[in-house]
Amino acid sequence: MKYLMVDISGKVPKYDIALCEALSACLGDKPELALLAANISSRDIKCNAKRLLSLIPKKFQNSENKYKRSIKAFEGLLNYLYLMFYVFWKRPSIVHFQWLPFLEVASIERIFLRLVKIASPKSRIWLTIHNIYPHNSNDKSRIRYKSRFVQIDKFFDLFVLHLQTSKIEFCKEFGIDECRCKVIPHGIFEPKNLKITPHERGEKLRLVMYGNQSYYKGTDILVDAIALLPKEIQEKVSTTIVGKTSDDYLTILQKKANGLDISIIPEYVSDDELNKIILDSDVIVLPYREISQSGVLLLALYFERPIICSDLSSFRETLHLIPKDYFFESGNPNSLMTLIEKYIEENVDVKHYLEKMLLLKEEYSWKEMALMYLKLYEMV
Repeated sequence: MKYLMVDISGKVPKYDIALCEALSACLGDKPELALLAANISSRDIKCNAKRLLSLIPKKFQNSENKYKRSIKAFEGLLNYLYLMFYVFWKRPSIVHFQWLPFLEVASIERIFLRLVKIASPKSRIWLTIHNIYPHNSNDKSRIRYKSRFVQIDKFFDLFVLHLQTSKIEFCKEFGIDECRCKVIPHGIFEPKNLKITPHERGEKLRLVMYGNQSYYKGTDILVDAIALLPKEIQEKVSTTIVGKTSDDYLTILQKKANGLDISIIPEYVSDDELNKIILDSDVIVLPYREISQSGVLLLALYFERPIICSDLSSFRETLHLIPKDYFFESGNPNSLMTLIEKYIEENVDVKHYLEKMLLLKEEYSWKEMALMYLKLYEMV
């Protein structure tokens, strides 16, 4: 049986590579697995991987510039054509898509999926649903997205979701039968050649929030929570916010952060720089208003720092070993402020928290995820 993983646009190559390498390690020398993905360097990957066309540097791929978006669309078209010929020649048993690059903006995806099905009629086609809806979507855009999804739903034999809560929401939103869905958690992102160093807290509690910053991620809630701290407590905390931020949202954050010890780095930074910023922190903060599955959280677990999360069902399910009083009420700056103050005054059992975190790191290891996928493959 041959398995093919596909990421046409290379949206999250770290996920593609980590899963592919773990699956290959479990399979041994059997050449049954292949990865086709953009934004990867096949020379550095320990699995059978082929690099798809990547015309735009990764840090510019989310740009709203029409010229860059047009190039990205042309790139996706060529990659789909390559995929069609690849499956016609190789005839894999499973073609497992990780992302659908056009679905967020157009309905053309159904044509490409039909061609893939024609090229290899006996292949089963799977799709991982990393997010129920695109990030930063509003009610109108979700209605349009839903109408497009209905057109391509029939091409997939199986959907993989990372959480039980996501599965329930997905089936309800799109009218999908639960028997067509399986839950396999997201593995923990593990930066290569990086070791967790011994860490001691300094005079100030150092908070960090990282990733692309936007309203749904609640960056403004974090700033508001710091502002609500009593003045004598504010002097005991330092906050760093790093990640690409729109000009409008940045203006709002800077106005709220005026006079506070909050450093905002509103741009993409290299992995090495980001890793250093996180390692220099004491606590990671994820004050999201909504999320179906957070890759940022799965990276945070690697660094073995306490994580302050809003009490969204997806966060609670992922961190199921963490007691509920370590979460704050989503969308409530006062609730977040109270929890931050507990960390500042050292009224939190950090040792107990980190013990549970180490257990979660084992549970979400890529080897465990690979074994779950292999069981699913064997069912086919």
